[in-house]
Formats: sequence, C-alpha cells, structure tokens
Amino acid sequence: MRVLRRPNPRSRGMTLVELLVAMVIMGMVAYSTALIYFSELNLYSKRAWAMPPFDEATAAVKRLNKEVRGAMLIHDHSDTSMVTINPLTDANRDNVLTLGTNGYYLTQGDMVAFYLSDSTGSLTANGNCLWKAVKSPSATSFTPRVLIAENIHPELNPVDPDTGLPRPMFKYWPDDVRLWGVEVWVTSVAVVRGETKTQTVHSEIYLRNL
Repeated sequence: MRVLRRPNPRSRGMTLVELLVAMVIMGMVAYSTALIYFSELNLYSKRAWAMPPFDEATAAVKRLNKEVRGAMLIHDHSDTSMVTINPLTDANRDNVLTLGTNGYYLTQGDMVAFYLSDSTGSLTANGNCLWKAVKSPSATSFTPRVLIAENIHPELNPVDPDTGLPRPMFKYWPDDVRLWGVEVWVTSVAVVRGETKTQTVHSEIYLRNL
C-alpha cells in the first residue's frame, strides 16, 4: 500500500514577490556602487588636471641619470649641453678593458651628446627640445637618436645667488669632492586649462664607470 506524503512547504521555490524584492535590492546595490565609482573617477580627473606639468622635466632628469651614470668621462660641457664618453662594450654588454703600462683600464666607446635643439634635432639649431645624439668611434659626426623631452626652458631655472643668473642646465664638477659629479637643473613648461605652469627638477649625477 502506497503512502502519500504531503509536500514540504519549505522546499517550494521563490515567489514572484520574493524575486522582485531581490531584484530591487540588487539594483540598489549596483546603483550605489556606480555612484561611488563615478564620483571617485570625477575627483581623480579634477586632481589630475590640477597637477603641475612636471612630466617633461621628470622624464628628462630620469633619462639623464640613467645615461650619464654609465659614462666614463665628461668630454665637453656648456650651460645647455654636455658630451660624455661611454666605455666600449662587447656583445654581452660587458666593458672592454685594455692593458696598459699601469694595468687595465676602460676602453673608450661611443661619445654621447645631450643638447637643446628644435624638433629636427640639428646640433646647430636653437630650440626647447632636449636631444641625445651618438657618435661611434668609427664615425665622424653625431647622429641624433632620441628626443628626450620637449618644452624645456633653462632660462626659467632658479636664480643662482652667486651669479644672479638662472642656474645652468648642466654644471660639471671635475674634482675629488663631488666624485666627478654633474649637477642638472631642468625646467619644463606646459599649458594646463589655459594657465602656464612650470616645474623644475634638480639632480646630481655621479659617474660610476671612472
């Protein structure tokens, strides 16, 4: 004899009312999340627009730190230009050594120039673009390779109290106290929402391949 069991009321599915309530709650959560997200995004955008235009100056100084630290000699320099000599490297990027009367020493490789020019990178042009040019040991002239930064204005560098003039972009210290250090001042200019802003970045770079 079969016994008929009454259905358990707890095993029934969701009613339409319960489903609607769940959807309303999920919608409210999603709406609140979207409000918070777009509010934070708007606040970030306002802060980003208000930030000073330091990217050009910062990028230039970071690149100069990386490049100049790997040099072995400062060949020439002026207020707005500098020429370094890098050590010669082999296929494994290891420094090539030459045996002399007093032992081994670094072999001279590429000469690298950092200078201001126009958008063409010409070594004889004037402008506000900071360039890197390279001359290999077998070459007779420099070849512009990399545009490091634009909108560079050394005339807006902080004033040197000793001279009353803007600090030079490059100042070479060939003495034992500063360990062959190069002092760098880079000022960039940008227009943010119609307002001209400047940012100056200062650094002292020391040659490590002496």
